[in-house]
Amino acid sequence: MTASMMPDSAPDAAASELPRLLYVEDNPINMLIVEELVNKRGGITLFGAETVAEGLQQAARLQPRLILVDMQLPDGDGHQLLQALRADASTAPIPCVALSANAMPEDVRRATAAGFADYWTKPIDFKIFLAGLDRFYGPR
Repeated sequence: MTASMMPDSAPDAAASELPRLLYVEDNPINMLIVEELVNKRGGITLFGAETVAEGLQQAARLQPRLILVDMQLPDGDGHQLLQALRADASTAPIPCVALSANAMPEDVRRATAAGFADYWTKPIDFKIFLAGLDRFYGPR
């Protein structure tokens, strides 16, 4: 994890001016892939969290423009995280995208019906991922 992704680190001055992205993911390989894609794109500061509890804390503290949510976390699932985010007035308006290896149509329907703004599957399709970031952050 880069310094900006560490839960308790404050972003440096240059990074703090960029829009923020929070990725709640417990798999370090998936986190690294997203970090590389975000770095390649530029213009976004990425932060990471590994659990539902940490994701809730980070979301409230950072107020990111977007939250990417792994659907299977050690202390709960993506639906629980989304429900808790929506229950807090400070995080309720932040769009969340489900990111999961569960790619069955029913998984996608359930997530979008629950309020996820989109559903991106793993392994990550780089073009879809970068196009999705452009939708939420504007083109680079």
